Amino acid sequence: MKTTIATSLLALLSVSVTGLPIDTSAALTLGKREIFGDTSNQLGNCAPVTVIFARGTVEPGNIGLLAGPPFFDILAGLIGAGNLAVQGVPYSASILGYLEGGDPAGSATFAQLTEQAASQCPHTQIVLSGYSQGAQLVHNGAAMLPASVAARVKAVVMFGDPYDGRTFSNINENIVDTFCFSTDLICKDTIIVDPAHLSYSLDATPAALFVAAHVSV
Repeated sequence: MKTTIATSLLALLSVSVTGLPIDTSAALTLGKREIFGDTSNQLGNCAPVTVIFARGTVEPGNIGLLAGPPFFDILAGLIGAGNLAVQGVPYSASILGYLEGGDPAGSATFAQLTEQAASQCPHTQIVLSGYSQGAQLVHNGAAMLPASVAARVKAVVMFGDPYDGRTFSNINENIVDTFCFSTDLICKDTIIVDPAHLSYSLDATPAALFVAAHVSV
């Protein structure tokens, strides 16, 4: 049964990603420089702000294209590109991982990279973020963090979160913002990918403003 569901979802994602028009112009207004592609490995930069980001299912690279890069481009414009480091989480981003509630190995890697940011860059302000299955990794990975590392997190931003409404046991909800369109069925923990789920570039600006309000540069 899972194989059938996974195959159907893969087909839908393939059609959706390549065939549906997505209006990103509004979201990219502040980020026209398009600094970020689909891959970013800047953990070693020890910038004032470090974002650990997990991409969505079947997206390319380690930060994908649909939500991450537009968000980072605008955030860089708000706080200064030199003040921002983005580290993508390398994981399979498979449909099976989504059906499991977020790839287990990817979730562990998310936690490990967050701990590495805290230990390697003692003065960096840590932001956790993810899109779709990547948001599942944020939930799972954050739960694995020791209290001392969780206390270093300044903001959490999630897009198209299948666990929308689920709280964090070790992170203050006042620093968490989740972007879920009311018509996004993935946010209702289903396997249906609709146009709304592919349109979170439209929330890049409010997401970046939220983070900018919670960090100091």
